[in-house]
Amino acid sequence: MEYIAMDTLRDGPVADLLHDTEKLIVKQKFEAVEAMANAAANAVNLDALGNLGEVANKYDVYTDNGGDKFRVVEQSDYCGLTGRCCCNPNHKLKLHVYAPEVSPKDEVMVFDRPCKCGQCCACCGCCQQEMIVNNGTGRDQVGYIKQPFLGGGFSPKLQVMERDGDDPYCTIESDATCCIAGMCCDHTFRIKDHDGNEIGKIVKQKPSSFQEVATELASDSDVFAIEFNKDLDVNKKATLFGALYLIDYMFFENEGEANVDVVNQK
Repeated sequence: MEYIAMDTLRDGPVADLLHDTEKLIVKQKFEAVEAMANAAANAVNLDALGNLGEVANKYDVYTDNGGDKFRVVEQSDYCGLTGRCCCNPNHKLKLHVYAPEVSPKDEVMVFDRPCKCGQCCACCGCCQQEMIVNNGTGRDQVGYIKQPFLGGGFSPKLQVMERDGDDPYCTIESDATCCIAGMCCDHTFRIKDHDGNEIGKIVKQKPSSFQEVATELASDSDVFAIEFNKDLDVNKKATLFGALYLIDYMFFENEGEANVDVVNQK
């Protein structure tokens, strides 16, 4: 995709929505079809069966005081070589971001992720995860997130830049070493500028109630929080917001495949 330098988000509705924002809460919607498919897969001890119930993700995004901010909807193919059924969680997808207070039908941002072979080694372009952040038209690039060579080693890392080939203006790195995912604790990814100063963080929050534990065990539904400096550039805030979803698909999309057999009660 050709990069076009524009102040699209700085001058559009996203500027008003993100200018003073310091924290967003992202809640993935519970999908009953996925939960039933995972339960059936566990009952017959056939994990691949769970992929048949994969549906496109949807997210509600709130301010830290509970106000509505965005709706995010995944667009992806179910079948095919890059579809959800075959390639989840590495499938090709677009995330359409809507701002209900602006328009329920017109996107304000689009996050575009190509299909990749996986995220374990990240030794070449075909397996290095990436995401392009565009304005609402989907044509004008705002930012770019990419997994570095070897994925950052033992602590997973992402590089954030304006476009592929530019020097990163910040990095996102996990606090954890090797072990990512799980529900026993928060999982924090620190956002640091090129001087090493922390300018924000992305946190996959641990379940806070029995209901949330049950939901995460049965499905892919998760809760995230992202924080950034209030005076951070709007384009950078939007790109880091997109990085949250890349992290979700990379590390937390298959948590609902926990081997809990509610049918045979084991």
